[in-house]
This record gives sequence, structure tokens and C-alpha cells, in this order.
Amino acid sequence: MKATSLILISLVVIATVNACTDANATAGAGGTCFCNAGYYGTSTDVTAAGSCQKCPTGTNSAAATASGTLVTSCNCLDTNASLNSATPPVCQCNANFYGTPTTSGASGCTACSSGQTAPAGSTTNVCKAASTSSTYILPIVSLLFSLVMLI
Repeated sequence: MKATSLILISLVVIATVNACTDANATAGAGGTCFCNAGYYGTSTDVTAAGSCQKCPTGTNSAAATASGTLVTSCNCLDTNASLNSATPPVCQCNANFYGTPTTSGASGCTACSSGQTAPAGSTTNVCKAASTSSTYILPIVSLLFSLVMLI
């Protein structure tokens, strides 16, 4: 009887220490609930209006309890992509890359050739030579202005 009571008391203490009402959160240091790996946000146990939301397809997050900080967003699994500002956010190729980000660790985003640029989110090869007009125009305008001032 004593052994059974001791086991039940131990289970109640463990359940109380790890009690997070948010099913996608785990109690961290000091009993604060943090979102699990693959989820982001603020646990409802920390903020009444909060919730741990599942990361979008092709993204992931580390467990917040590992660093003791709240995970506010997820990271793209494609190393050459980042989340855009859409709702919900989706992965897009970074600036100077083009293609479709993969949902694995491999990259579906291809780098532009040296000296070429492309805007973030490019899905096709729209790489263009970097603009050099300001490199040439400014010295020419300065030279012309100097000549006018001499006359």
C-alpha cells in the first residue's frame, strides 16, 4: 500500500511539474511552457491569447526549451530560402537565387552567376547583370559640372 501511494504521489508531482495546457508545449526551466520542436509562438500557459502553431510545410523550429527562449518563427529547411511576409508565411528563394525551395535539407534555389542579381522570391531565372549606371554616370556628371563652373 505504501509503495503504491508513493508511486501515485510521484506521478502527481511529475504531472504537476510538466503540466502545460497547450498540447504542443512542454514545461521548461521553472515550469514555463515552451513550444515543442516543429511549432512556434507563445504557449497558452504563458499568454492567454497565445498558442503553439505548427510550422508551415518545408520549415521547422528547434525546441525552445533547449535555449530557454521563445520560438517566434520557423526556419526554411532549404538553406538558400527564407520565409516571406505572406499569411501564412511560405519559403521563398533568397535574393540572388531563383527556383522553388525544397522541403528537405537540399536546395532547390540556384544561385545567380557571379555579378548578377535577382529579387527574393524569384521562381525562374531572372538574374540580370548588376546595375553599374551609377558607377559611370556620377563621375561624368561631376566632370561636366566642374567644366561648366570653369567657364
